[in-house]
Amino acid sequence: MSTLANAMDVLKLMARLRRDITVTDVATELGAPKSSVSRTLSMMAEYGFLDRDPVTRAYRPGGLIMEASYHFRASRNASSLLEDELDALVRETGYTGYINMLDGADSMVVQMRTGTGGALQVYTPVGTRAPAYASSMGRAILARLTDAEVNQLIGSRLEVRRGDTPRTRKDLLERLAVTRAQGWALSRGEFVTNVAGISAAVVDAADRQVYGIGIGLPAQDLTDDLIHRFGRRVRDAAMKVGKQIGDAYWLDFPADARPATASKRA
Repeated sequence: MSTLANAMDVLKLMARLRRDITVTDVATELGAPKSSVSRTLSMMAEYGFLDRDPVTRAYRPGGLIMEASYHFRASRNASSLLEDELDALVRETGYTGYINMLDGADSMVVQMRTGTGGALQVYTPVGTRAPAYASSMGRAILARLTDAEVNQLIGSRLEVRRGDTPRTRKDLLERLAVTRAQGWALSRGEFVTNVAGISAAVVDAADRQVYGIGIGLPAQDLTDDLIHRFGRRVRDAAMKVGKQIGDAYWLDFPADARPATASKRA
């Protein structure tokens, strides 16, 4: 294995563990000989990729990594990163894509990209608001709050009764639990009849702002295969951004997560 590949594995391990690491940590987690690990870590420290604590002898990100990270954060915020992922999502799926934010108890469209595939395109212009509980985008965002915060925000009034909209607060909280487990939410003909949505969300660690990202498509286009394929694709888009901006939920999200059994109603 090349030196660069070894260094990449070390940095990935540090990102996953989210703490200083020792030679023993790396050898155990990566299944490598301690002598090889020690050489790799020493070389990374020599070139500024890692710093070593003089007391604990554990390694942490070095000045070079921290400087690059600072430059990245200064030039790219959560919103711009999500826009890049949204463009890719629309190109790959062919359906219209959205970025939403929570505005009171509503989910509000702040970015829209029109798709190019299919006979029918969903069009919900920027500024459009909908009750957060009544769409996949809104529920993806609500899932990033605690149940107590959701209860306080939504209350007991769930007036929208179309499609698969949650009818009770208990139903809503159960849907949010599924969304948290699988990383994405699904809606079918709720706020807008015959329109489906698949969405996920990220939290910017800098200001705690929650953003939703997802696609809208005709409900009749949905198949089980499409739901799970697009669900994973939307989830992966949010996960990519989440890891870049330090979203703890996505940093800890299991790499081998599978859709929950209740995904059709997520």
